[in-house]
Amino acid sequence: MADHDLELKRVTKRFGSFVAVRDLSLAVEHGQFVCLLGPSGCGKTTTLRVIAGLEDADEGEVWISGVRMNDVPPWKRDIAMMFQDFALFPHMTVRKQVGFGLEMLGRPKEEIRRRVGETLATFEISPLAERKPDTLSGGQKQRVALARALITQPRILLLDEPIGSLDFSLREAVMLELKDVQRRLGVTFIWVTHDQNEALALGDRVVVMNHARIEQVGTPEAIFERPLTRFVASFIQGNNVFEGVVESVEGDCVRIRTPVGSFAVPPRDGGPPPPGANVSFSVRAALLTERPGPEQANRLPATCHAVEYLGSIRRYDLRLEDRRSIKYEQFGAQAARIREGEVVTLGWQVEDGILHAPPEGAG
Repeated sequence: MADHDLELKRVTKRFGSFVAVRDLSLAVEHGQFVCLLGPSGCGKTTTLRVIAGLEDADEGEVWISGVRMNDVPPWKRDIAMMFQDFALFPHMTVRKQVGFGLEMLGRPKEEIRRRVGETLATFEISPLAERKPDTLSGGQKQRVALARALITQPRILLLDEPIGSLDFSLREAVMLELKDVQRRLGVTFIWVTHDQNEALALGDRVVVMNHARIEQVGTPEAIFERPLTRFVASFIQGNNVFEGVVESVEGDCVRIRTPVGSFAVPPRDGGPPPPGANVSFSVRAALLTERPGPEQANRLPATCHAVEYLGSIRRYDLRLEDRRSIKYEQFGAQAARIREGEVVTLGWQVEDGILHAPPEGAG
């Protein structure tokens, strides 16, 4: 356990009859950038507050650096927290903001002066030292808040949607900056977000949550390319999800009957489901083709409903026989391949399908 900066062991948190976090376990190694990702109300912010000690776990244990923290107050947990609104003190200069944590710890004045100067330089905000928050841009406030949080050298920094209030044009630059700071300082970051682009761009590991539980933990590549459950496939953009019944198991593939056709997918780890089982699978929109050859054994007809040009990709919204939508994506620099109203046959290779694990409690 000492190898982990953080370990949550079967943590449950209730608010009256409402269960905000249910039986959650997670281990985080030193220096990792971990993103808690999920829709509003899934339990990610409550999890962060339990780690911080701002909420008490009703069940389970919180360990930081090998020490059980359940009865330890927030200011003794060797953590810092950064909120979406930055929570800067309006009457303090940047210099005073950054040094505030050291003052609260009773550090000598000379040490505070030296470390504040070093921290201002590290975050490239020395020219802002005598300014107050109402004179700063969103990006500058973000740097000040981050400097204030990290000057005490916490083992873990908790960040609750810290760039959600920034203009879109600033967000990419700020994300790159945060990732660079985290790498240079080696501090463990636990970052809460509902934005999958943030999570996939920043995280060493991504924790996808839904309805108070963890659905999947993995690298950004694993979450994006191999969603474990139907929810993860639906939540992560660019997946087409199908539901059906297992018809048969044929060698290295499972054949599934859906309302729009019969398709073959590889079995998941642990073996194939039995015939008659209700299952779901997904295939990424970018792995489809509108000109299937012999290698694309899975095929279905669709009618192009709309074409979206999104810069790096061109996304087609097509409709199936049952009127539900399916997405197909191509590289944006290429000329459009399908026109609105055109009927095409989409295809994909068997190995491009991902069979999902059954819902919790199912067979």
